[in-house]
Amino acid sequence: MKKLLLILLCLPTIGFGQSYCSSLNIVDITIDGDTTITFSISDESSGSSYPYIAYSINALGDTTHTGYLDLYGNIGFDTTLYSYTINSTPIYPLSVYYVFGIPSDTCVLLYHPSCDSVSTFFDYIDTLSSPSQIHITIETLEFGNNNFGYGGFILLNEAGDTIAAEDINNAGNVYGLMQNNIENRFLELFQNINIPFSGTLHLISGFFAGDPNTSCIFPFYITNEPASIQNETKNKQLIKVIDLLGRVAEAKKNSIKFYIYDDGTVEKKVIIE
Repeated sequence: MKKLLLILLCLPTIGFGQSYCSSLNIVDITIDGDTTITFSISDESSGSSYPYIAYSINALGDTTHTGYLDLYGNIGFDTTLYSYTINSTPIYPLSVYYVFGIPSDTCVLLYHPSCDSVSTFFDYIDTLSSPSQIHITIETLEFGNNNFGYGGFILLNEAGDTIAAEDINNAGNVYGLMQNNIENRFLELFQNINIPFSGTLHLISGFFAGDPNTSCIFPFYITNEPASIQNETKNKQLIKVIDLLGRVAEAKKNSIKFYIYDDGTVEKKVIIE
């Protein structure tokens, strides 16, 4: 399973221009009358020669479009539009193959329109659990028609190695992210982690359904501040319990509640019985 995830997730950049690929960002993808797809790509470098989008692959593995070379170069530190004829429905996430230069090199850029609605925050590392766990907080806004069904998180280091991942056996929420919500998740560490740490946190749609598909990639940092590491057990006290609307509520059956503690942590619980 870990090897499969690693193969699926080592797609942000390929080829020899990896440092250049990190300067590229898909600002938006628009569809005009179900016939034309337009990619808005920003370039935070000095630019590249002969850029174009060779093709894009949708979530089902179908080719959304095939592109062609029609530019001598882009300006750099600006956004360039690339428009092509649609071959199939752009079901997200899309893997976008950006080609540039002679001889040509390729960047693979992932795009999901709802990724901007998800924010991730590092909380602490619990070194007392076995295995150790990285605790994170996830905040979401409105998703529109795009969601992350059965979504889970895994953490990769800068070399592309899988460092930590959620476990279906003890995950708090295996059904996916909720809109306009705050929740806590934890990832089990597979190997020792050096602090300070720099890597990427991957949101995988279908992670808990056996059909993993990378939807979003977020930069992830752990500083060397002592407060980032939890080395001892804390006897935290419950302050209050609130519902999804922030109202103080009792723990009733078949409901979602947020437990707020005096150490600043928040736990989401689904009350079944």
